[in-house]
Amino acid sequence: MANRESYQRQYYRKKTMDKLRNTVKNLREEREKFLSSPEGIAYKKRLMYEYGKKYREDNAEKIRTYQKEYHIQYGI
Repeated sequence: MANRESYQRQYYRKKTMDKLRNTVKNLREEREKFLSSPEGIAYKKRLMYEYGKKYREDNAEKIRTYQKEYHIQYGI
């Protein structure tokens, strides 16, 4: 009887894992489809803009010192 219960446990565990893999695969496909659509492209642009803005705000001092050093070194 223990063999049968073990087999059933393994069978349902395998089915659950297969179902989860399939769900992840479908979500990835939907994400790719969304990101290639016009709305997805606009979404990516907005995310990049927001990330860049936050980065520039957080690292304003480092950026300013780099610009000064670059200007001194290359005279531009």
